[in-house]
Parts: sequence; structure tokens; C-alpha cells
Amino acid sequence: MKNVISFLLAVYLTSTSVMGQSKAKSNIDCNTIFVCIKQEDYTTLFKNSFVKDTLFFCKENTTKTTTDAYSGKYFMGEFATLEFLQPSKNNKFGDHLNDIGIEFKSRKIGLLDSIKNINAKVEIEKVYLESDAKKHLWYDALKLKENKTNLEFSILEYSAEELKMLGFTDDEIKKTISPTDFNTIAYGNHKYPRKFKSIKSVTLEVNEIGLNYLKQLASNFDFSFNKNYIQCIDFRIYYKVKKKNDKTVLKTIEINLTESLPKKNINITSNIKLLVSNKTAQIEFL
Repeated sequence: MKNVISFLLAVYLTSTSVMGQSKAKSNIDCNTIFVCIKQEDYTTLFKNSFVKDTLFFCKENTTKTTTDAYSGKYFMGEFATLEFLQPSKNNKFGDHLNDIGIEFKSRKIGLLDSIKNINAKVEIEKVYLESDAKKHLWYDALKLKENKTNLEFSILEYSAEELKMLGFTDDEIKKTISPTDFNTIAYGNHKYPRKFKSIKSVTLEVNEIGLNYLKQLASNFDFSFNKNYIQCIDFRIYYKVKKKNDKTVLKTIEINLTESLPKKNINITSNIKLLVSNKTAQIEFL
């Protein structure tokens, strides 16, 4: 009888964990891809007129938290952002050449705690913005505890304080907030002025350590792990195994556009190329 009870308990805990992970998967969206690139590429990112005036809303910004200060250049879209950093001596993640981040955003406050409560392999980092000697909780970030790669996957969740500053009411904060609802509340009915809509996929080259990290992501966040890609709702991570690589390499970022555009082939920098075709565009890192 004891063994039967133990078995039933194990089944219950496993099913609870799976249901919790599935609920999480349906309440997150790919929000940001960031990568640390060479200084010469960073300098010339905004030079092309089509890139900055048609495709992306471009902005350079400096952010100061209680643990870090960094500057980045941003390709801002209707529902997602591409963030470019340059090497820095701060020695934080994102400061080293080829550091890569994939960030999802939670649609509902409390989601990260619900994941952490059923998964001992993840942890939550609290990030505070600092300005004029004042600070407030900006967001929580859920990550795997163990990571020996230059790729970091995280799920971000804005704090109630941050959402109130963006114009959300107490009742709205309690609800599930889709990307469309978020934009409507935070930015009003202003139409997005460029063509970058959302992030469709990335392509990575990984060694054995990097491949193991991808498998851990799929396992812990209930993503579908396949021979050449990982699927999370409408976002896909393609990967190619390169055993001789010393780190993970970002090869492409594929984005969705708000409307169909004529084919274009643009050298954004000497090491970054842009290919536009119909309702998608691809950024290639050479």
C-alpha cells in the first residue's frame, strides 16, 4: 500500500508540474533578443535610412539599476525589441562579445512565482531601477539556476509599481495582459510608426554544452524539443551543433513585419546583413 501511495503521489506531482508549465507557456511572449556585438558594428547600426526610418523605431538608451549600468541601441517593434550592446569592462552578463539573451514577458503578475513553486531548478532575480538616489522594483526575471553558456533565457514580469507608472489601474494589473492590451494601456491608441511587428525565430550554433542548455530550457519550460529546433507557441529557436565552437553563436534573427515589403538586401554594418522578403525580414550575423 505504501508503494501504491508513493506512486500516486509521484503521478500527482508530475501532472501538477506539467499543468503548471503548460499554463506558463500559454501566458508568455517572446519580447526581447539582445546580443553583444563588436564596437565598430554598434557604432554604425543606425546609419542606414531604411533601417531607422522605415523598418525599426531606433533608440539609444542608458539604463541604471542597483547592480549595473549599461547603454544599448534598440530596434523597437510593435510587440518586441532587438537590443544591441557593445563589450564593456563591467563584467556583467551582456558585457562580453557574443553574449546572447532571449527574454520572454509574462502576461500576468504571479506567473513566475507559480513556476518557481513547482520547479527547484529555477530562480527569480529582482531588478531595481535607480534614479536620483531613488529606486523601484522594475521587474522580476526567472532563469535556470545552472547555466555555463553565453546564452541566457529568462522570463520577465513587470512589477505592480512599474505597471502603475505606465498607466495601469489596480484592476488591470490583476488581469492577464496580452501584448495588444499592454500597448493600448501604456501607449494609448497611437499607431506604431514602423514595420517591425514581432520576433519569429532565431538561429544558433551550439556546442555540446550549449545543446544541453537548450534541452534544459525545453524540459523546464515545457517547450517542444525537436531535432533542429525548439518551439514555444509562435517563437522558434533553430540550432545547429558545432562541436568545435567554444561558445554559442547567434547566426540569424527572423522578424515578422506589419505589412508586406519589396525584397531588399542591406548591409547594416560590415558584419550584419538585413534581408527583407514580403512579411518577414532576417538579420544575419556574419
